[in-house]
Amino acid sequence: MTVSTTQPLSLRDDSIFRLFWRYTLPTIAAMLITGIYVVVDGMFVGHFIGEDGLAAIMLGYPIGSILYAVGAMIGMGSSALVSIKMGQDNTQQARQIVGNALTLCIIAAIIFCSLGLLFGQDILVWIGAKGHILTMATDYLFWYFIMGSFAIISMAFSALLRNDGQPNRVTLIMIFGGVLNIFLDWLFIVVIPWGLTGAAIATMLSQAATCLLCLQHFFSDKTQLRIGWDSLKIKLDTVLQILKLGTSSLLMYMYLSVVLILHNKAFLLVGKPIHVAAYSIVSYTEALFYLVFEGIALGTQPLVSFNTGAGLKDRVKKIRNLAFITTLLIAAIGVITLYSIPEIVVYMFVGDNPTLQPEAIKGMSLYFWGLPFEGVLLVGATYFQAINMPKEASLLTGGKLILISIAIFVLAYSVGVNGVWLALPLCSAALTLWMVYRLKKLA
Repeated sequence: MTVSTTQPLSLRDDSIFRLFWRYTLPTIAAMLITGIYVVVDGMFVGHFIGEDGLAAIMLGYPIGSILYAVGAMIGMGSSALVSIKMGQDNTQQARQIVGNALTLCIIAAIIFCSLGLLFGQDILVWIGAKGHILTMATDYLFWYFIMGSFAIISMAFSALLRNDGQPNRVTLIMIFGGVLNIFLDWLFIVVIPWGLTGAAIATMLSQAATCLLCLQHFFSDKTQLRIGWDSLKIKLDTVLQILKLGTSSLLMYMYLSVVLILHNKAFLLVGKPIHVAAYSIVSYTEALFYLVFEGIALGTQPLVSFNTGAGLKDRVKKIRNLAFITTLLIAAIGVITLYSIPEIVVYMFVGDNPTLQPEAIKGMSLYFWGLPFEGVLLVGATYFQAINMPKEASLLTGGKLILISIAIFVLAYSVGVNGVWLALPLCSAALTLWMVYRLKKLA
């Protein structure tokens, strides 16, 4: 087996600044590619299917995204453990963790895809979907869950591949998946008018491609973490460690799904379907920035976990601070841009739509001042996870879920549609204060 042994040493000894950019730039690029094809997906739907299509995908996607939440739990939990074990020079246990992660992905896919197929439409009805929008959203979810195993494995093993010293390779795989998704969107929405069914099939076929390309590395001779029959056999202790450490990521992605679902339900309670369509534009735009923040968090995780395992606390704090500063700078650029040219952002999704444009612009003005808080919370939760403090990470993400679940309906009934827009930034600001307090206590 031809495996390099220099990579662990570089994580321990190389310049923090150089390591930070070596890991975060490719990861941010990969996330941006993902963000671009998510946004392009929305543009295809908005321009070729219309307002109803945007509303339907906004109602269906949060339910389907449970697949990404499960993949993130397995991927981030196992990745943090692998990096810690490699920092302790325990390659055999690291290899066992990778094999168990794949087995967990397969089991999770069977469970969650079956549940999605059985109860997806019921959840849509509970949210408030009706008529043609309900039909489109149901069709979208059917194909999402039929092919959902690819999304779970792709999510998990892109994180593991990044942790195995391959951030650039992950970026290239994401680029390929993004380009493929855009081509398939054009094919299945424009050329073959399959509507949201085409959008779902396009997304899942691109996930299948990235899944197989990420997995291929772990069945080759180029890694110390090669998957074999022995490592696939479930070990209860290993599985419990993965799930415990990955719970924060599950909550993080569940939070995204729950936030989307709660916003949809609240808008339909005190507003109209056009507010859901407006929220879809805001969500697609936010996703682009959120994925950059996620790129910073995921890029720093291997560095933080390895140096935590090696007992180098000063390096860990410096990496964390660099991540926070970078996140705040990007968030500031985002806020300035979005408040300067909101009409251009809306036009990109729906063209010249005199009914939808003012609602979307109003929503953006009430919503995006919270972008910096969203960024630092994501990086902070991943940091707690990376230093093996799952309780703090889960409290941060779980607390966010509880706060938004209460605040959004209190504000909806007391303030109306404007209250729905304000709920998330207010909750994020409050939780950021708690996180800063907690980090100061750790210092």
